[in-house]
Amino acid sequence: MQLLGLILLLASSWYLWKLTSNFLDEPTKKELTNSFNNLKNKFSEGKQNFSKAKISEAWEKYKEEGGALSSKDKK
Repeated sequence: MQLLGLILLLASSWYLWKLTSNFLDEPTKKELTNSFNNLKNKFSEGKQNFSKAKISEAWEKYKEEGGALSSKDKK
C-alpha cells in the first residue's frame, strides 16, 4: 500500500512538473519576473508615501490651515 502511494506521488509530481515546464517558457518567466518587480516597486513607493515625516508634515499643514481639530475652532 505504501509502495502504491509512493508511485502515485512520483507520477503526479512528474506530471505536474511536465505541465508547468511547458507552461512557463522563457518569455512567460521574464514577464512574471518583471511584473513581480513592478509590484515590489509600487509597494515601496506606497510605503514612502506614508512615512513618519510625510505624515507629520501633512499634520502640521492641516493645523496651519485651521482644520476641524485645530485649537482655533475651540470656544
